[in-house]
Amino acid sequence: MDFILLAVLGAMILLLVNQNRKRKRDAANLVETLEVGSHVILHAGIKGKVVAVNDEDLDIETTPGTKLKVLKQAVRAIQPAEEN
Repeated sequence: MDFILLAVLGAMILLLVNQNRKRKRDAANLVETLEVGSHVILHAGIKGKVVAVNDEDLDIETTPGTKLKVLKQAVRAIQPAEEN
């Protein structure tokens, strides 16, 4: 009986570790795909357009003339290009 509980606990731990690795890998891929002109959403809910990419941070323009310097890791998602 104890072996079954230990096996279930071990399986749950493995699943959690794999999910965490996948989440980190996806976040790293997102940061690598950032480029000038991308429309992004930050974790704070701010939307903007990338105007400059540096080593650790990037500049986004939220409204015309308003630029923010944020860390690359602050990007939650890249919005798909809007067709006009």
